[in-house]
Amino acid sequence: MNVLETSYETILQAVRRWPPTKRFALVRDVINTLSPEAAALRPKRNTLDEALGLLATDQPAPSDEDVQRWLAERRTEKYG
Repeated sequence: MNVLETSYETILQAVRRWPPTKRFALVRDVINTLSPEAAALRPKRNTLDEALGLLATDQPAPSDEDVQRWLAERRTEKYG
């Protein structure tokens, strides 16, 4: 077992004795140290184009009258 593995085990044993709130704080802090590195590894995505693609349809957009009719129908169903 090398020095790094020994240190890891020693730290893990010490951390297990901490209260849960302190352990969660440590986890959060460790994750925060990875954020800049993880962000650099992730490829950039064009999320706007993806979101617009999810909204795309071959149907025309409903008219204002259609939307108002649907709302009135829904209110009638809900409130009688």
